[in-house]
Amino acid sequence: MSLDGVVDRFVPSALRRTERAPLAGALDAEVRHVDTWSAGRLAYYVDTRAAGRPVVLLHGVDAAASSKEMAPLFNALRRKRPVYALDLPGFGLSERSDRAYDRELYRAAVRRFLTDVVREPGGADVIALSLSSEFVAAVACEEMSLVHSLVLVSPTGLGREAPGANVVLRAVSHVPPVAEALYRVLASPPSLRWFLKKSFVGAPDPGLVDYAIRTSKEPGAHRAPLAFISGALFTEGAFQRLYARLPVPTLIVHDQDPYSRFDRLDDLQQQNARVEVARVAPTRGLPHFEQLDATLEVVRRFWAQDPW
Repeated sequence: MSLDGVVDRFVPSALRRTERAPLAGALDAEVRHVDTWSAGRLAYYVDTRAAGRPVVLLHGVDAAASSKEMAPLFNALRRKRPVYALDLPGFGLSERSDRAYDRELYRAAVRRFLTDVVREPGGADVIALSLSSEFVAAVACEEMSLVHSLVLVSPTGLGREAPGANVVLRAVSHVPPVAEALYRVLASPPSLRWFLKKSFVGAPDPGLVDYAIRTSKEPGAHRAPLAFISGALFTEGAFQRLYARLPVPTLIVHDQDPYSRFDRLDDLQQQNARVEVARVAPTRGLPHFEQLDATLEVVRRFWAQDPW
């Protein structure tokens, strides 16, 4: 029996490599690239036809993340402001090479992007989703000049219980055959649909589901998500180390999120007067998909205060 015959007979179809066309862009916008030392080549979407302070969009981190997660905001804001959306290292159209994916890599990528690509003298208005909130909060604490204001949508790090590290999974992630097989199970189409359904009150956005499935099939797609699942990307003590120290005006947008808790929002507002909170309901982690108008309203109201 040939090798192909053995594969067909004994390897489940979900675990086989298949030929596929190059991954298409997540957004209907110009795609550019920037080379970085620590994270390789990063892709980003840009529309700078409008005037004003740039808006930078940072998608979340999950099994099949990409700038598709920020599509409603990109499309709504591009008519009013210059808008950039970065595919983070290991996701979307950005490089997914074999390297150490940790929080320092993501912080460095965001810092490099704001410094060398956006290059706004007074800092950009950044909208970050979920775990990316921690990355950009760290950058703002270290280099305030790069960030004019922050909107953090369903941010991590505000629950009373910190996410734990998975030592076993972290070790497995360095064994390529095992890591890839595990990822293909976790990121199978049924699994991705199930995980995304939890982030919506109603049916999940079909375009988001479709792109998540497609991006999960890219070579190297397992590397960054497994680092995320292992706990390597979270900041221990993010509440005190990052959010309580934020030196720029910050709006936190939230409601019910199956993957993040917001138990310490009241504590944060008491400790940091620069932080505002807005609840957009009913939503479950992606308010800009199910309640776009309401999300834009609270963001624009926040920006309109700008005497900063």
